[in-house]
Amino acid sequence: MTLLTLDWHFEIAEKLELAPIYEPVLDDFLLLFLYLDGRTPFYGEETLHLCFFLYPYVSVKASPSVFLPFSQEIEDAILRLRAKDLVEEGKDFRGGRYVSMLKLSDIGVSEARKVFSTFANSWVLLNGFVLRRGSEVLSELEALKKTYNGKSPLELLRVMALKIDSEGEVIIKRLGFSSERQGKMIIDMAKQLARELKILMRENPY
Repeated sequence: MTLLTLDWHFEIAEKLELAPIYEPVLDDFLLLFLYLDGRTPFYGEETLHLCFFLYPYVSVKASPSVFLPFSQEIEDAILRLRAKDLVEEGKDFRGGRYVSMLKLSDIGVSEARKVFSTFANSWVLLNGFVLRRGSEVLSELEALKKTYNGKSPLELLRVMALKIDSEGEVIIKRLGFSSERQGKMIIDMAKQLARELKILMRENPY
């Protein structure tokens, strides 16, 4: 975690009184996601991958797993933080099933608090060119966590289907399918899936 002041865009931002400026790394975002919303654990690692995918200001390479996006970069970040004893993994029984659980350790809470404080008091450089108030980024990350954490796989699948249905080619490019034909097939499937899941969840809300 380092405050940066050397590059030209940082110098311009400082002249505009947009300082201090901080350029976070992926590990920072992971710590923040786990720290926000009262340090509630993430229930289901798939939810964490989806939240990162839905947030446009964190650049991670995602690929489609069988159902939802998966990022090896996020998986590697989890392993790094676990190796430093900053995060802990376990299982919890929720919604009639055992789900993976990811939470901060006591040491992780202390480290995440530092990252939170830096964000809250800085302008944050995202994706190398977007400057945002850190406090706004924190609010957006917390909203994502509150919205999707603990949702069932069916609910998350519907979120992804609706996202592909509404944004089409943009999402397909982010998922990196191998051909235009494959991308079109996925879009068509997502449109149909979104319709069917909407009906299914209306008929079976619980």
